[in-house]
This record gives sequence, C-alpha cells and structure tokens, in this order.
Amino acid sequence: MMPESFNVPPDQRRIYYRVALKMLALLGVAMLAYVMLSGVLGDPDDDGGQSGGRSVDIPDLAPGEVKAMTWEGRPIWIVGRTPEMLEADAAFSDQLYDADSRLSRQPRDYRNSHRSASPEVLVVVALGTDLACELTWVPPEVASEEGWGGGFVDRCRGSRYDLSGRVYRDQHARRNLEVPNYRLLPDDRLILGQTP
Repeated sequence: MMPESFNVPPDQRRIYYRVALKMLALLGVAMLAYVMLSGVLGDPDDDGGQSGGRSVDIPDLAPGEVKAMTWEGRPIWIVGRTPEMLEADAAFSDQLYDADSRLSRQPRDYRNSHRSASPEVLVVVALGTDLACELTWVPPEVASEEGWGGGFVDRCRGSRYDLSGRVYRDQHARRNLEVPNYRLLPDDRLILGQTP
C-alpha cells in the first residue's frame, strides 16, 4: 500500500512531468546558449596573441647557423641566412611547387619571397609537411654538389625544401614548411607566439 502523499491523481502527475521536462529543456537551451556565446565572444584574458610567447635572443646567430629549440611541443629552427643563400633561393625558384607561398601556413605579413620578417632570419617549424617527419639541414655548399640550392630535407621520404622553407616540385610534400607566429624586435630578439 502506498502512503497517502503518493496518491496523486494521474492528471496532476502528468502536469508535474510536463513542468519537469520543460525545466530540463530550458536548462539545456540556457547551457547551449552560454557555450555558443562564450565561443563567439572569446576568452576575456585572450588578447589575440599579443602577450605571452617565448622570447629568443638571436644577436649571436651567425649567418649560415641553425638554432634549434622546442616550442609548444614542436621543433623550431631559426636560420641565419646570408645574401648567397637568398641568391640560391632566387636561382632555383622556378623549380618550386608553391614559390609564392599561397598554400602555406604562415603569418600574412610574411607572405614574401623570403617568408620572414627579415631576409637574414628564417623561423620555421622543423617538421616535413606530408608526414610531419624531422628535417635535416643541408647547407648550400653540400647541396650544390647535388644540383640544388640547399635547405631542408625530410628524413622520412626525402622531400626537399629551399632555404626559405618552400617545397620543390615533384616531391611527396605539397606544402611549404610552416612559419609560426613570431615578431622580430629591433634589439635582436624574437618572440615566438606573437603576431607580427
């Protein structure tokens, strides 16, 4: 036998169920609206990549030197380029798949022939763009013996990239090396993670 407090007429029980169901639906809609608005409005602490980042001193970066580091779990290479390296890039530009960097992942301000803030400094993510394999640095002196201008070679499938990180034609890779967001400061420092 049920206590008297549980003896609710069926019509009134249906009303309770309807009210409870409508309250749950209203709560679901409110949570969905909150999630969508927070995604649109963004994080109030996020200032578009203008703070934070990693500061890297490069006054001692010699021409032809590669400085390797890890940032956000990815290998980053900072390359000091010489005028001869830039000339080698120009000499082999007709052999590149995407010489104008239209298909590249890089900051918009660095869509130029040298793909950087300054022709003397290149910053790239040191992973091949087809299978994300590590790269090998090939100096121009060594590469000239093989008939190309030097740059980077993918260790897995041998895709070649020039000294600006642009991929050559007829390679497994079809995209240029990624250039991360960074800003070059006048005091020979660069800050990874900041927009130019």
